[in-house]
Amino acid sequence: MVPPTFFPHRSNRRARAAAHRAMAMAALTSNSSLGVRYRRYHAHMRKAEALSRAADATALEVVQEVSK
Repeated sequence: MVPPTFFPHRSNRRARAAAHRAMAMAALTSNSSLGVRYRRYHAHMRKAEALSRAADATALEVVQEVSK
């Protein structure tokens, strides 16, 4: 049996961020024009960065709550 994750929302955001990074890299190698590839790449990277920031902020809040 797999033990439950202590911060399920954090790991979910991290996983989604990793998926968006993978999609960004795939966008660069797709069979599209250069402009379309860069636009898709940057859109996925913006989403990945936002998800990473949200995961970091949530983790910081949890740590601060635990330390009180």
